[in-house]
Amino acid sequence: MLENFMISDRHPIRDPQDAKVVGYCAGCGQEIYDGDEIIEINGEMIHENKDCAFDFCAEVGFARVAGE
Repeated sequence: MLENFMISDRHPIRDPQDAKVVGYCAGCGQEIYDGDEIIEINGEMIHENKDCAFDFCAEVGFARVAGE
């Protein structure tokens, strides 16, 4: 099955059998492969997508109401 590279966080050309795992996403917990685009915050790697960034922020941040 082919993934749409426009919405995938995986490299569109890389052969999955040749992919080297270099870490795990601090947002979703899934593998990060050599060549994936990531965001690095305080030494943590996060897939470069909104869902992973939101999950990471929700995990390390504190929920509050602005102005209170």
